[in-house]
Amino acid sequence: MPRTRIPLPEPLASGAFTVRSAQALGVSLDRLKAPTLRAPFHTVRMDDGPLDPVRLAAAFALRQGPDQAISHTTALVLWGAPLPARVEQQEAIHVSSIGPSRPRTRSTIPHQLDPDRTTITRLGELSLTDPATSWVLSAPLLGLDDLVAAGDFLVTGTHPFDAVPPLSTHAELSAATDAMAGARGIRRAREALGLVRYGPLSRRETQLRLMFWRGGLPEPELNFRVHAPGGRFIHMLDLAHPAFRVGTEYESLLHQSPEKFRRDIRKQQELAAIGWSTHRLTSDEVDPRLRTPASRAALARIAADLRSRGWSG
Repeated sequence: MPRTRIPLPEPLASGAFTVRSAQALGVSLDRLKAPTLRAPFHTVRMDDGPLDPVRLAAAFALRQGPDQAISHTTALVLWGAPLPARVEQQEAIHVSSIGPSRPRTRSTIPHQLDPDRTTITRLGELSLTDPATSWVLSAPLLGLDDLVAAGDFLVTGTHPFDAVPPLSTHAELSAATDAMAGARGIRRAREALGLVRYGPLSRRETQLRLMFWRGGLPEPELNFRVHAPGGRFIHMLDLAHPAFRVGTEYESLLHQSPEKFRRDIRKQQELAAIGWSTHRLTSDEVDPRLRTPASRAALARIAADLRSRGWSG
């Protein structure tokens, strides 16, 4: 019969822990070699759940050296920036040494940073590059549009919704870009910096904005609040051209509940009553590079609407 595996003590049942802390609780070395435990780093164990940057970073915090910092796209993930799935699910983390040698250990992608050009801060138990530095360091690892979306998040956060200050500012991104002059990806960082805007509340909203830009439409207002003539708030449009009273909304899966659908219809009717035209785009119609027929058709509809309302483009 298979041997019954002794359960781990409750403090070690989930997440990461050090071999030393486990032994202090009476766990044997044989138990620490069980296939149900991962060894992401030397002297660190964790449960066998899926690996991702957040879990790996939490494990790395248990053995992080004083001159080491989580950096690049891993730091952006920890700051909450929206990134492609390949980054958010990566089974290795970027770790930089602020010193003479690169960190070399399993499950890490090592880098070396100049302390005079790098800003390090803390997030919980972790030492990591600050949001602006993380963004610039990620430039060679991300496509232009993904870098813009991350930048939009850093300078916006949830501020248009709840007035909570964002993690960074456009000026801080610019200063970090200047500090990294000559680094890999700096040309892409400068190009992205020119496209970063305050306002988008999702990666899709950034993609929709870039689609408008590449399609030659006038630059929209982002998360624009529409009020009735008496001042009553009606709705916050994802993208809006107030001069022409044309709004565009991205419809995600969050909009699919019957009650949400009915509420959106009522808001659309209220907007129409005060002269607004609204376009509701689904995921297949949003392509920032306008490579799909659906995205080009959606852009053409919005452009035609703008022209019918006085746009001369």
